[in-house]
Amino acid sequence: MPLNADRLMGLQIPDRHLRYDDRDTLLYALSLGAGLGADLGLVQEQGQRVVPSFGQNLAFNDSWMEAAGVDLEMVVHGGLELSFAAPFAPAGEVDVTAGIVGLTDKGVGKAAIIRHRTEVARDGAVIFTSSSNLFVRGAGGFGGSRGEEAPRLPAPEGAPQATAEVPTRPDQALFFRLMGDRNPLHSLPEVARAAGFDRPILHGACTFGIACLTVLERYCGGDPARMAGFAARFSGPLFPGETLVFQFWETGDGVAFTAHAKERDAPVLSDGRATLR
Repeated sequence: MPLNADRLMGLQIPDRHLRYDDRDTLLYALSLGAGLGADLGLVQEQGQRVVPSFGQNLAFNDSWMEAAGVDLEMVVHGGLELSFAAPFAPAGEVDVTAGIVGLTDKGVGKAAIIRHRTEVARDGAVIFTSSSNLFVRGAGGFGGSRGEEAPRLPAPEGAPQATAEVPTRPDQALFFRLMGDRNPLHSLPEVARAAGFDRPILHGACTFGIACLTVLERYCGGDPARMAGFAARFSGPLFPGETLVFQFWETGDGVAFTAHAKERDAPVLSDGRATLR
């Protein structure tokens, strides 16, 4: 069913005041696979550091979808672009504001894209911004796009300067859903099959977080303060238990990257960019 564009663009998403503690930030890091190496600073309390993409967990809120007439089971992440003004504390209180900033119509029977923006503020200052593209399968044909899409950022030409293989666990989606995204697409085989997948897929936000963690460890020395921005598009699903193969190109202000599933040689992330301080 096509989206109701007027209803979505006029939607008022309530502001939220959130408290989180080190259990949340530690669980987030563990759900991405942190702690498997020698650096335990992300997964234990003494001198704890927080994976920058944790802010996307605070930004996550699907409660507005039902009011907007969006079928949650038809939604998959299309891409994310995050910016970080300051690192997250291991525990704290934040204010979260969000809204729909644009729509893209891919045509009748095809996908619609909802562009969603969230800001997370601490003590009145915005420390994290998330721009998210949500693909709603079969919801196109509502009558044209509204607002401008972000430009594509293809990988640089030439061979990558570095590669990395990062395995995922078969139960990783079941673990990551404890962070708040309980979409059954990631846990129930029958729901996944109805959506066109032969088994549940990993959350896009988890795949994105694994990429952020990998760049944090390889290019930031594990220091979240060095990461100013992080973005990628989701070019295909990742199934829990598969291995992500990253390719990296150093740029003037950070790194570009792509990732594919080793077992299927299938693309998973494209247009990856990390801006570093």
